[in-house]
Parts: sequence; structure tokens; C-alpha cells
Amino acid sequence: MKRQTKGAVFLERLKTIFGLLMMALMAYTFMHYLDADIGVVVCAFLILAPLISAFLAKLASNQIHAEFKTPDYLTKGRHFQADVTFYSESKLPIPFVRLQLKPDLNFAEDDSRMVQSAMISDEPVHLEIGMTAKYAGCGYISVETLTISDYLGLFTFPIKQIPDSTKIGVIPSIPSLTGAAVMLHTVSDAVLTMDEEEEETTASFTAQSSPGYIHRDYVAGDSLKRINWKLSAKRNRLMVRMDEAVSTVRPALVFDFRPEDDEDSLKRREILMEGALGFLSLLVKQGVPCSLRYASEGAWKCLILENEDAVESAAVELATADFQSDGNRIDLSVMGERAGAYLVYSTQPDVILSEQLRQLHDKGYVACVVAELTEEQTAILSTTDAIWRLDEDFAMNAVQK
Repeated sequence: MKRQTKGAVFLERLKTIFGLLMMALMAYTFMHYLDADIGVVVCAFLILAPLISAFLAKLASNQIHAEFKTPDYLTKGRHFQADVTFYSESKLPIPFVRLQLKPDLNFAEDDSRMVQSAMISDEPVHLEIGMTAKYAGCGYISVETLTISDYLGLFTFPIKQIPDSTKIGVIPSIPSLTGAAVMLHTVSDAVLTMDEEEEETTASFTAQSSPGYIHRDYVAGDSLKRINWKLSAKRNRLMVRMDEAVSTVRPALVFDFRPEDDEDSLKRREILMEGALGFLSLLVKQGVPCSLRYASEGAWKCLILENEDAVESAAVELATADFQSDGNRIDLSVMGERAGAYLVYSTQPDVILSEQLRQLHDKGYVACVVAELTEEQTAILSTTDAIWRLDEDFAMNAVQK
């Protein structure tokens, strides 16, 4: 198996043109200066041989088909092989089959040069192109060049049966966050406040004037959701409810993502995606169930997360999301649900997003999490209660509006 750069291909074509000119000069020399009969034979050979070679290669190009295989899912940073197998129904050997792949920005090729290999009619040719999963998310690998050359190496013909592009999901990691304690406490408190409001409303319609919960002292590892903050303030120590029902209030994390066409944008999206999974993991560890909403294939999807296994499953789901939305920057159906807190992770906050966030302002705590932020975007996001910047090392920093 041999690899050729584009420069080498161009040089090879120049050599071919030079060779044809030299053969024409040789035929002319034989015919006019040495022996006309031999010159005619040489000239006929120089004309017929390339034509026959090109004709046979053209026929063979219609009898070749290829199969493309890659893993369906990968973890970020994993090295893998993109396998391409060629099959031929031609009875003649084929000098060279040439292949060049075109991966999305999610992947990095070990060697981006063209691959070429000889092919015997009865034996399939198996080519492996090494790649590394560089960024999390959905990516495609397609065939950029797939051709066959003739026996003399003078002509190249495209193979018509090109395999379809293959879709690969690169699973994002779930990192440990730093500086997330304040937002975690704020979200937990917002959920608890909505719970207490509903409990008080329910109690006012019953004969019993108070719920009558039993409490105990807080122990490390207890869910923050079960802390009775009012009673804790009165007793000057944390008190935990022992018979609290499971809450249906779920804070909502919404992805304002879109397909990215440059590496910097793809990196920012990955930071926000993995940072959101890290925060979701913190929430469920504290016993706070939550929802994750993201767009894919033109529709919004909602995942209900109640434990760490669900967060890991969500990471796999996100690996194949293309983030193609229905035109809305956030899932509008979230406005009709009891969330208490709304966290919007956005790769490009703007006026349109701000207007949609304004509709959530009276429904609970609204925060926007970004990877980069300009002064103009800070002013635009004045409709939110808080702005958080997530750094590349997954440190969360509050931004003063």
C-alpha cells in the first residue's frame, strides 16, 4: 500500500505528459529520419496501447464496488481504523485503486495523503485509514476521492459505486467541575422553594394545617433537596426531612447549540456539552432529578435524568445529536413544566436567545452558561438572573452583569 500527496499526484501527471510528448517525438523521428515502416508500427503501438489500456480500465471501474466500515460509537481520544474494502467483478487485474477520505472536524487522520493499492480481480482489497476521535459529538466520514488508473498509469477514472458517508458518535466525557457549588446551591434552593410552595398550597385545602414532617440532623451525603432550610435557620443547624415525597419539580438544562463548521466553535460546544453533563451529575448525586433538552434532526428531545446511570446514558445520546433545531433557540415546551430553574448552555448568545429567555423570567431561576463572553453579549443577557462562564479546564466563574 502506498500513499501519495496531492503534490506527488500533480508531479506524476506532469511526468505522464512529458512521457507522451517524448513518445510522439520518438515516433516522428523513426518515421521521418530512420525507417518509415518501423515508425508506423511504433506510432500505432503508442496510440493503440493507451487506448486499449484506458478502455479496459473504464470497463473495470464500472465493476468495482466498495464497503465502508467504522465503529458506531467511540470515546473521545480513542484511535480507530476506517476500513474500506473493494470488490471487483472484472476478470482482469487492476493496477491501482486510489482512495482519499474526508472526515469531519471531529476526527484527525493519522495521514491525510491519498492511499493506493493494486487489485487482483478475485481478491478483495482491504484498506485501513487510521484516525483519532478528537472532539465529542456527531461526525461523518465520507469518501473524497475514489478512482482507478489504467495499466499504463496514463488515465484515471472515477469509481461510480461510492460508499455512503458513515456516521460516528463520539461520546463526551463527564468531568469534575470546580466553582459549581454556588450554582448547585442556587438550583437546589429554587427546586426546594417550589416544593414548599406546593406543599403549603396543598395543605391549605386539607383539614390538617401542617404537613407534620419528621426531621433529623443533616449527615454528610444526605440530599440537599431534603434539607428544611426554614427549620435549619431557626435551630441554627441543618435539619433533614425523613418522610418527604419524591418531587416532580425538575430543573431544566437546555442546549442552545448548532452545527459547527470550524474547530474553535466545535471546541466551545464540546466544553459546554461536557460541562453540562458534569453539572447534571452533581444534581442527581444530590437527589435532584432534572431534564436535559437538546435539538436533533429538526426536533427537540427531552431526557429525564434521575441517577448517575441516566447521565451516562445521556452522554451516549448526545454523541449522535446533530443539533439541528426547529428554528427555536430553546425548547418552548419547557415553559409549561415545573422546573424551578432553567440553565441554558449557549454557544452563541444573541438578541434572539435573550427574547426567548425573557419568557422564562417569571417562572424561576434563569441562568446562561457560555464558554466565551463579550461585553455586548453580557448586556444582551440582562434578561437572565446570572451568567456563568465555563473555562476549558471546567472551572465555573460567575460573570457580573
